[in-house]
Amino acid sequence: MGLCGISEGTKVRRLSIHSHRKLNDLDSCLQNMRLRSVLNFDGDYYHQPEKLINSRLLSVFDTNNTSINAFPVNLRYFACNYCMALPVSLRNLQTLICGNEILEIPEIWEMRRLRHVKFRRMVLPDPPSAETEGKNSIIVLDSLQTLCRVVNFRCTEEILQGIPSLKKLGISFDFEAVLDRGYYCLNNLARLLKLESLSCSLFSSTSFLKNFRKNIALPISLKKLSLFRCYLHWEDMTIVGSLPNLQVLKLLWDSFVGLEWEPNEGEFIQLKYLKLNRINLENWIANSIHFPSLERLVIDQCKSLKEIPSGIGEIPTLESIEVYNYCSDSVVTSAKQIQEEQRSSGNDYLQVRIVNFL
Repeated sequence: MGLCGISEGTKVRRLSIHSHRKLNDLDSCLQNMRLRSVLNFDGDYYHQPEKLINSRLLSVFDTNNTSINAFPVNLRYFACNYCMALPVSLRNLQTLICGNEILEIPEIWEMRRLRHVKFRRMVLPDPPSAETEGKNSIIVLDSLQTLCRVVNFRCTEEILQGIPSLKKLGISFDFEAVLDRGYYCLNNLARLLKLESLSCSLFSSTSFLKNFRKNIALPISLKKLSLFRCYLHWEDMTIVGSLPNLQVLKLLWDSFVGLEWEPNEGEFIQLKYLKLNRINLENWIANSIHFPSLERLVIDQCKSLKEIPSGIGEIPTLESIEVYNYCSDSVVTSAKQIQEEQRSSGNDYLQVRIVNFL
């Protein structure tokens, strides 16, 4: 029997570590295997990365909650909890996932094969210019599809040219965000013509919020949109409702403010999923013509909302209404009444789920 209880000569290509205590001499085992993939699910095991960095075969390296500062050179997939910096030598990297709170990674523009980048919070620097036949040109990450979550994201023309294939973007703005209304070029978001999913969170001053409302523009390609603490007014909802391809909308924690919301007819034509979470809305005036394709409605922690409009139950595609956490009794009652009315009309398809804590 060889190292780690594995017979000598066995070709091991994929190693999944759930508990290193059950494996003898694991670090020695790692450097002797011809591994292509290492997945570490053991939060207590902090292996020595120098045992792996010389491996030219390793392409998948998931270190769970381990911190790391050394890297195998031919990685395609890398995930860890924390790293100080990334070497430019990771030119084959396609997926990068890291739990860092804030990290500036200028090296990202040298990783031309990147497809998916996910950080807890990261800073995206401006792309450097490349010399081409004596002229400056913008470095382009043609394959990049996912970029999350960028702090104080600047949507400049140079950035847009560098990420032309982006499909999923997560951005947030903190309390130190510059107040200049044109600094972040948020109107340029509409020029991300392949963007399908956008998540936007604001943790900023009142002045910045006003500028955000005046300058935000969204691409018509969006299918999923999540807004958090954006403090938009309900009359601004036409910016969202007019998106022709929008299917999923999550309005979270004061993303919109005001006591009354009456959508415009002809908007939300493709919307299938709507979630309201911690919204101070009281009166919601709507019926089936306002959400003609809605399949799932979720109301969560909306303490001020008086009721779910009865006309929502007339939407022919509606499959479920869900009410969660600290909603009023009248909201719960209205959800049940909608279900009863639909059942009396022969519609047993609509499901209502109530998990409410007052």
